[in-house]
Amino acid sequence: MLHSDHVDVAPPRVGRRGLITAGAGFVVAGSTLVGTAGTAGATSAAIGDPVPADVYAAICQLKANYVTATDSLPFPGNEDRALALYRATYTNDAESSAGYDAAVPDFLVHGPDELFETLRAGLATFSSSQHNVGVIHVNLSRGPRTQLATITAHVLVTLVSKANLDLTRLAATYHDEAEKRHGRWRVTKSFAQYLATETATRVLPPPAT
Repeated sequence: MLHSDHVDVAPPRVGRRGLITAGAGFVVAGSTLVGTAGTAGATSAAIGDPVPADVYAAICQLKANYVTATDSLPFPGNEDRALALYRATYTNDAESSAGYDAAVPDFLVHGPDELFETLRAGLATFSSSQHNVGVIHVNLSRGPRTQLATITAHVLVTLVSKANLDLTRLAATYHDEAEKRHGRWRVTKSFAQYLATETATRVLPPPAT
């Protein structure tokens, strides 16, 4: 765990375009969603009504799939599993984008395969990534033929550079849409809205004597 008194925080110097080449445009997901579910907001079409537990769990599983796949990409040998997880999470026509402004996104891809290739290339300069997920809010509605969900989630992403000891931190809010098709939930649209970025020097423990 990093503490502020152990890190010299540099002024933010990662530009919007730099985030794309750095692979920091991530649709939020959390491997710790089960642990945070107690603090997450979950409402149905009537604001304030709880989402059924099985529906909320299924949507959280989509998020867990995403972050497990994405955080595994910096480590060679995980590509097949990561792609399978993306395909289990997104529809074939799912639209994924990221940036400070939804009207002018830094990138826009369609389907799980394009997302996989984009994130794999972006993470090539990092030795690891980690998603820390905060509140996740789910709102349900009924479409013409199926059930729909809108998802809002907050995340802090930490990326470790391969070249030096630098850390890149990205705070973002993710706005997702999901649909239940053939009895299974899938993400149909996702926008990762960047809030702020910063770089800091990573502090490692002293070598063992």
